[in-house]
Amino acid sequence: SMRHLPRIIETPAYNQLLLILSIILITLFARKKLYPAIGMNYVDELGNIFSSTSLAFLLILGVTFVFQTSVMYSRFIIAISWFLCLILIPLDRYLTRKLLIRWELWGDPAVIIGEKESARQVYDYFSNHSYLGLRPVAICSAVSEKNESMHGGTELGGMESKNKYGSAQTALILINNLDQIDKLSGKYLREFRHVIMIRNKQGSFGLDGLVTLDFSDILGFQVKNNLREPFTQFIRRCVELLITAPALLVLSPLFLLVGLAIMADSPGPVFYFQKRIGKYGLPIFLVKFRTMYMNAESILNSKLKSDSKARHEWECYQKLQDDPRVTKIGKFLRRYSIDELPQLWNVIKGNMSLVGPRPILENQRILYGKSYDDYTEVSPGITGLWQVSGRNKTTFAQRAEFDHEYIQRWSIWLDIFILLKTIKVVLLQEGAY
Repeated sequence: SMRHLPRIIETPAYNQLLLILSIILITLFARKKLYPAIGMNYVDELGNIFSSTSLAFLLILGVTFVFQTSVMYSRFIIAISWFLCLILIPLDRYLTRKLLIRWELWGDPAVIIGEKESARQVYDYFSNHSYLGLRPVAICSAVSEKNESMHGGTELGGMESKNKYGSAQTALILINNLDQIDKLSGKYLREFRHVIMIRNKQGSFGLDGLVTLDFSDILGFQVKNNLREPFTQFIRRCVELLITAPALLVLSPLFLLVGLAIMADSPGPVFYFQKRIGKYGLPIFLVKFRTMYMNAESILNSKLKSDSKARHEWECYQKLQDDPRVTKIGKFLRRYSIDELPQLWNVIKGNMSLVGPRPILENQRILYGKSYDDYTEVSPGITGLWQVSGRNKTTFAQRAEFDHEYIQRWSIWLDIFILLKTIKVVLLQEGAY
C-alpha cells in the first residue's frame, strides 16, 4: 500500500540503486556537456536532460533484469522516480542557475572581438541573456587603438592589451562570412582557450542546427528541416493526441462553466468559428469561446474612424489593447487564454497542432511577406514561439519572423519548451490583453 512506500524506499537495496542511478546520471550529463552547459540554450539543455535521464532509467531497468533483481524493486517506484526526475532536474537546474547569476557566480568571462558598434550590441545581448553562461567583460576592436571604459567592461585596441582585463579564456569573434573563420581562428587560438565565431542571424534561421560534414578534401554544411520528415510528423501527431484527448476530458467541467458565464454576460452563441489559413494554404475554421459582442466589426470600424491612435495601433499589431469589441467576461478569458482552449478540438481533428505558427486571417496574408510560404508548410498551432516571446508586445512583422524561426528551428524539444513556457506566460499574464 502507499503508506508502506517510504519504508520500502529506505531499504539498503534502494540506497544502492540510488547510488548507481546517480553515477549513471552524472556520467551521461557530463557526456552531453551539461556541466556546466556554458553556451547551451534552454531548448538543447532540456532535450539533453530528458534523453540522458530516460537513458539512465532504462539502464537501471536493464541492470535489474540482467542480475535478476527486478523482484526486489517496485516498478511503480521506478516509474514515479523517472517522471519526477524529468520535472525536478530541469527545475532545479533553472533555479540554481538563477541563484548563481544573482550572486555573479555563473558564466565564463568572455571578450567580444569585432567592429565597435556590432560588438557593443553583442556585449549587451550576452549581458541580458546571462543564462547562456557567457559573461562579457571587454570589447576588443581591431580598428581602434583607443582604450576606454564601456558597459562595465574595457574596450581595447589590440590583443597586446589582453592582460589588462583579467583571465578571460573565451573569445567571441564577430564574422560576416565563412571565409573569415580560418584566418581569425588561427589568430586568436594562440590567445584564448575557447574561440567562438558568432554572427547576427538577420533572419538566417536555416543556419540553426547546421551540421558540418567532412568529405576529406571537401567541407560540407548540412541544413536540416526536421518538419519534413514523415516519421517525425507521425511521432509528433501521436504525442499531440496523447496530450489533447485526456485534456479535453479533464477540462469539460470548465468548458461548461465558461459557457454559462458567456451566455449570462451578452447575447449570442458560446462558441465562435472563424475562418483562417491552415496548412498548404487551405481554409480551416478556428473554434474559440466567444469574447466579443455580436456587432464587433461595426464597433471596430467606428473606433478606428474616430481614434487615430487606435488606428495606428491596429496597423502595427492587428490588435487593440483597449478593444471596445471585447465583452467583460471576454477580457478575463483572453487574459488567461481560456478562450483558446476549444482549439484542442481542432488539434483532435488534425487541422491544428499544439505548437506552431498562429493561424492567420486571409487579409493578413500580405502582411506575412516572404514568410508565408514557410507558414503554409506546417499546421498552425494553439501556442507558438511568438506567444512566449512577447505576445501582444510584438508587431505583426515580428510575429511573422518568430513563426519563420520556429519552422526553421523545429525540434520536439522546442515544442516541449514552448508548451512549458506557455504555462508560465499565461499564469504571469506576460504581454496579454
